[in-house]
Amino acid sequence: MALKPLPSAEMVGTSVGSLGERARFRAPSSLVLLFVGLMLYAAFGKGFAYAGWPPIFVGEVLMAVVIAASLRPQAAIPYNAAAAVTAVLIAFGAVQLAVDRLDGAVPLLETLRGLAPLYYSVYGFGTYMLLRAYEQRIGRAAALAVVERAVIAAAPWVMGVVTVLATLLLVEPRALPTWPKSGVPLLLSKPWDLAVTLVLFAPVIFMRQRRPAFAGPQLVLITLWCSSAVVISFRSRGALLALVAGLFILRPHVTRILKGIMVGTPIVLLLYVTGISVEVGYREISYEALGDAVASVLGGGSDDEVGGDYVATTEWRSEWWRAIWADVSEERMLLHGHGWGDNLAIRYGIASHTAADDPRALRVPHNIFLSLAGRAGLAVAVGLVVVVPVLTIGRTFRRQPDQPTPRTVEAARGGVVAALVASLTDVFLESPQGGIITWSLLGFLWWSCAPAVEPGRHLEAGTQDGAQNDNRPSAMKLGSAGEVRVHR
Repeated sequence: MALKPLPSAEMVGTSVGSLGERARFRAPSSLVLLFVGLMLYAAFGKGFAYAGWPPIFVGEVLMAVVIAASLRPQAAIPYNAAAAVTAVLIAFGAVQLAVDRLDGAVPLLETLRGLAPLYYSVYGFGTYMLLRAYEQRIGRAAALAVVERAVIAAAPWVMGVVTVLATLLLVEPRALPTWPKSGVPLLLSKPWDLAVTLVLFAPVIFMRQRRPAFAGPQLVLITLWCSSAVVISFRSRGALLALVAGLFILRPHVTRILKGIMVGTPIVLLLYVTGISVEVGYREISYEALGDAVASVLGGGSDDEVGGDYVATTEWRSEWWRAIWADVSEERMLLHGHGWGDNLAIRYGIASHTAADDPRALRVPHNIFLSLAGRAGLAVAVGLVVVVPVLTIGRTFRRQPDQPTPRTVEAARGGVVAALVASLTDVFLESPQGGIITWSLLGFLWWSCAPAVEPGRHLEAGTQDGAQNDNRPSAMKLGSAGEVRVHR
């Protein structure tokens, strides 16, 4: 795939207009709607995900739009190992679904809730198809630049919303406005939701600015980003781990790691020197609390009250996880599980049977791997949590040294890793805001790593999408003066 040279978002914005190609570069309405939906999920998290009329929420409506726009005669299907594994997992899931429905005692809604991690894979294929169609019109490099420009434009208001939600995590108000039908608060978000969003926007917020006029707004965004990161780090150790893992995979170089340490060290020293201690609900913001959070993530903990809270939560989940793993091992659940609609909390004695009818009842073990293993078998768990992400993210590093990775690709792979880490410590991929964002990012990475297609040419019928139509670089090139030249 030839991405060199890659025009910047600013160049596309200015040069397209000067060439009279604005209409040609305008993204289709379905792709715009998908992007807006993803930004709302990233900003509001759970508060936006449960807008609708149960069991039909905004995610199902957006999915219908994506499917309708993707299914066209010349739709491009991803031909890569990760997509193939995903298709096999969907087949396994469909067989398990058919077996589950033979038992009428399990409600269909519960079965669909369990199937959610695979159910949302539709977004991965849909995102790929929509971006591929857009690329066929304007070229790979131009499409990447347009996406980056859209992310940059969305960054200020998304960070504003994230900062408000992070503040609400500190204040913990008792009453928030709710959606009329679902009853979910509009401003309800989780620390791990915010952690994934912070990773997604880190590459564009911390990018090097060439224009002095943008220095002030960028400093404001960096301040909002850092303050939100500090809040969620104290609020949830899982969010802290997801944030660190996602930022690491963005640009895994020694210099980047050192820069991250240089940013975090002053905050730690400030807490240590000043001795600040702020009670936040059942958590505490202090140097000791930060140490307890890190120790808990690493498997240790202190004997004080704060550390005891972390360790108690860890032990409670660990007992549940050990019970699931022992069952999976003894029953040799490789290609089968207890079913998509099975309540693993009731099965292993974590919750009472009287809570089964409560829509807020505990169902999943806050670990996506064990949740899938217990419900669908080890093959599905390993395929979804390990194989698909490794195959997808691994391809993003296969570039020539002189071909820099686009910021949006860095953001997407960091977001996927952060989402997986969050899913291993809490409920994320099973939720709409987590599953839809993660699979959409995977679809974006499938597209960004696929061989480029020359603008104006459609893939011939019967030709694999993995086969490159033309060995020449994308038709979007930079001229000697830095302008974008569109070859017709």
